[in-house]
Amino acid sequence: MMKTVLFISPTGTFDNGAEISIFNLMRHLVKQNYQVINIAPDLNQAQQSDYVQKCEKNGIKVDLFPALKWWWEVAPGGLPGSDIERAFYYRDTIGRLREKIQSYHVDVVLTNTVNMFQGAVAAACEGIPHYWLIHEFPENEFSYYLDKIDFINENSDEIFAVTSSLCTALADKFSYHDVKAFTPYTEIQSSKLAVGEKQRIVSVGRLTERKNQLELITAYQKLQNMDVELVFIGDWDDDYKEKCDAYIKKNQIKGISFTGRMNKPWESLTSKDICVFTSQMETFGLVYVEAILNGIPVILSENPGHKSAFELFKVGQLYQLGNISELSQVIQQSLLNFQVLKSDALEQVESLQKIYTVEKSYEQIISAIASPNPYRAKSIRHLANLISTNEHKSKLSRLESKIRRKLKQYIKG
Repeated sequence: MMKTVLFISPTGTFDNGAEISIFNLMRHLVKQNYQVINIAPDLNQAQQSDYVQKCEKNGIKVDLFPALKWWWEVAPGGLPGSDIERAFYYRDTIGRLREKIQSYHVDVVLTNTVNMFQGAVAAACEGIPHYWLIHEFPENEFSYYLDKIDFINENSDEIFAVTSSLCTALADKFSYHDVKAFTPYTEIQSSKLAVGEKQRIVSVGRLTERKNQLELITAYQKLQNMDVELVFIGDWDDDYKEKCDAYIKKNQIKGISFTGRMNKPWESLTSKDICVFTSQMETFGLVYVEAILNGIPVILSENPGHKSAFELFKVGQLYQLGNISELSQVIQQSLLNFQVLKSDALEQVESLQKIYTVEKSYEQIISAIASPNPYRAKSIRHLANLISTNEHKSKLSRLESKIRRKLKQYIKG
């Protein structure tokens, strides 16, 4: 057995790109004979059982920790419970992590996303390296972490960020580190798409304000003289779905359907589909990658993450985010020139598969794990004896039980 690597995961679900991409890194490390431990928050959600089963099927040991707030207090997600209750769970998580580090003889801890701090503290207390994997631009809902740069800087041995635009944006923010790059990897089981009966515009992904699907609906409205359907595949945020429904009803737009969540969305696409992705912000855009690896013509908004992916693959068509007239025109031309675009998309699949591999995507992370730089002791180690490794086993367990009951009530709404 090679080294033992412990990952801190942000959600314990596969409904986001950060989890999907780093699951593939964890699975690769297992295949290379690393022991991989994965710690995620216990969200008391049905989809977490699928997450745990898939991890364990691939040799990844998973443990879900109880948590009132898993991310930084000021991160997205609100402030459930009281200050005291949240503080208890943060300390409890750090203690549990230290116990895992000790019992599994962990060699390095990796925190997947910028949103958690507990792994950095636990690693510092135990005197082992900690790496941060950053997927988020410090903008909008994630601008909060600009105030955490000093902590991230001081409590990292390596910092990795999604390639191109995000790496460039973070390069001058960390005085102790050269920010290294990784490419989010998603595994595609390419298969021949079903033969389509008619042309469709398809958007794959959760319906949210950030994904900006209303922009696509508005552009589609301008195509009402064309015989084409618009299909949204994925779950949704209720408020945003209501906003989209209201717009469709008010403008009496026909031909739009919402499938809801599908376990294998790409199996629902056909040989006559075009994918359109309108996100206001992406770090990379895994659904774009999945679409082009399936030989589907793609149109995508020109946000920094999409541009990073486009620069790597050079496949598809970009439009200026917010320019609905341009988007409508690009869609219309793509439908009229569909056969040419489809042939080009299919011809490029094989070459794309050669440049997009898990080894190339995570080359710098894998290298750092295999041959780490000298460990740098962190000043927080001086408080290690104040961060109990068995707090959750103490008399405070009565408080924990009370908080768990409150947490279940909070989750149920």
